[in-house]
Amino acid sequence: MDQLLPHFTHFRLQQLADGVYAAIHRHGGWAIGNSGIVDLGGCTVVFDSTLTPQAAADLRTAAEELTGQPVSFVVNSHFHNDHIWGNQAFAPQTDIIATKGTLQTILTQGEGMYNWYRDNTATELERLQAQHGSEQDEARRRELFGWIAYHQGLVESFPSLQVRAPNITFEERMTLQGSERAAELIEYRGGHSPSDAVLALPAEGILFTGDLLFVDTHPYLGGGDPLHVLRIIESIAELRPSKLVPGHGPVGNATVLDQLCEYLGALTSLAQELVAAGKPEEALGKVAIPEPYAGWELPSFFAQNLQFLYLRHATEAATTAA
Repeated sequence: MDQLLPHFTHFRLQQLADGVYAAIHRHGGWAIGNSGIVDLGGCTVVFDSTLTPQAAADLRTAAEELTGQPVSFVVNSHFHNDHIWGNQAFAPQTDIIATKGTLQTILTQGEGMYNWYRDNTATELERLQAQHGSEQDEARRRELFGWIAYHQGLVESFPSLQVRAPNITFEERMTLQGSERAAELIEYRGGHSPSDAVLALPAEGILFTGDLLFVDTHPYLGGGDPLHVLRIIESIAELRPSKLVPGHGPVGNATVLDQLCEYLGALTSLAQELVAAGKPEEALGKVAIPEPYAGWELPSFFAQNLQFLYLRHATEAATTAA
């Protein structure tokens, strides 16, 4: 099926099955993260509400038009702003669901994140626009354009942006049952963030993963444990999904799980080699992105990921030597 539907300003819609849609972030839009729309039969579920209320308002409109009913539930996969700051665009009677760990992190780390962006977004936008104007590398210019859109969306959203917290929480598993199908919410801890939830449609073999999976895009590793991500990917593979909607990047099939594992393995080996060779941290910026990943989106995350793994292995090496 995988029918491509007319896109909205901030995302494009891709039909994955009858009543199941992926909302894939449009480069330069204000969604930033991907979302999902699922008609369970008698109720509609939206998975992740995007970065901005503007993109989320479009998402709500799309969900209502596609399913012919109001959104009953919004699921927040984890606490990062590009997955939850659109919550306020949904009706007051729409329940917001997340894991208990995600709610706790929203109420703690999330407050500091909100305050930082409120106070610094306008300055960051000016810096990025100036950098984009002088940048010669096309891949870097493309990435900067995406970050400019990210900050433009937030500038337009503040000061009316509010963090609407989840009002329903769960641990480990939760089932949402409709008249046509059931959706399984499954919690994984300590991978991308302290607590991440995926939405599985077992009958259709469809999985919405949030940021536990990036496709053709460098993932962000600094918020969790990359080794634990590998174990989580193994658990996800046991669900036998045939279509996976990542937090960032295009819809993929089961092979994208292997792709992410290979990426993590390659960067881990590279970091270990640099530590073993005694390379200083300052040399990391000169390391080229390995060819299989050179064309991926968000190339700046490669350097951040390599530094994260380098420091981790340097610390382990120093501890072992002591």
